[in-house]
Amino acid sequence: MSTYVIILKEKKLAKELLSKLRESQTPILNCDLVEPLDNKSDHENSNLDTSDEVFANQSSFNDIKLFNPDLARKDRQKTLATWLIPFGFIAGLSFSQMTDLKTFADMGFPNQLEKLLGGLVGMISGALGSFFSAAGITQETVDDLRAIRKKSEEGFWLVILELSIEIEPPWGILKETDSLEIITIGKE
Repeated sequence: MSTYVIILKEKKLAKELLSKLRESQTPILNCDLVEPLDNKSDHENSNLDTSDEVFANQSSFNDIKLFNPDLARKDRQKTLATWLIPFGFIAGLSFSQMTDLKTFADMGFPNQLEKLLGGLVGMISGALGSFFSAAGITQETVDDLRAIRKKSEEGFWLVILELSIEIEPPWGILKETDSLEIITIGKE
């Protein structure tokens, strides 16, 4: 997926851009409108009639995973936990059964619960692994994100356009729009 951040002066330009993209039948995976962090300059335009709203998502800067590393980390953590917790339980259960250790029986637990407790310890280690491994991943585009944040603080609207990797962006339409800057975030 290719992600492009288009920086615009006002919301009206963003609506016009998306209308042109739809007319040209550009296959868009996702299109988000991000209101400025300092929304004083275009406050009257943010309350436009929403009956003709063309954006699927309009949100604030800090609610976008692309711009907020904490949201991205929490999402990675959930994804990792769905795999690591069950895997940890199975690994702990298997390890307890293969080694036939009496770790928990020596602590006073019933011998019948030895394997189950081994699975629970494995499950806990999977949860901890998902937490720490998700926190260890850093974003590579820190400089781009700082520039985008600065533009948003200056009162500019952002359009996040996600296209499939094999689709070339419609540069003609993007250049026709009165955009200040187009930033390519990354290709996955």
